[in-house]
Amino acid sequence: MELIEIKRNVHQKCIEKQNELLENAKAAMDEIQRAANEYGPPRDRYDSFRAQLLRKRDLHAEQYEKAFKEMDFLQKLKPENQNKEVTINTIVITSKQKFYVSIGLGKIVLPEGEFFAISPQAPIYQSLKEKTIGDSVVFNGQKITILDLI
Repeated sequence: MELIEIKRNVHQKCIEKQNELLENAKAAMDEIQRAANEYGPPRDRYDSFRAQLLRKRDLHAEQYEKAFKEMDFLQKLKPENQNKEVTINTIVITSKQKFYVSIGLGKIVLPEGEFFAISPQAPIYQSLKEKTIGDSVVFNGQKITILDLI
């Protein structure tokens, strides 16, 4: 299979996973808002149940907003681009693991293997940043060699 096709598959799987996060946050936010509405207005100024529900809703709203921004970032990446050094939007195949530098989503399982979607803030990315094929780094006491970049 062509390397760019693998990158497209990993990118698409990331979009699907992020979309699921968006839907879950939205559903939780809507459910808590519905519960607060059913409870009605505060019974008195010391009524903490409704306030607690609204705080939970606001937390889910923050998660939704973060997931929305990450989805926007992810959709702007072009999987067709092939990079010569480790940067954002690169699949890094190392002697230990395969990484997709995009947003932090964790393990992505495809028929082509396991990939780890990592953010540019991840310590492993900071170690691999701007390295090229054949370069090695020591991360957590282990030598990691870059075998290929997509």
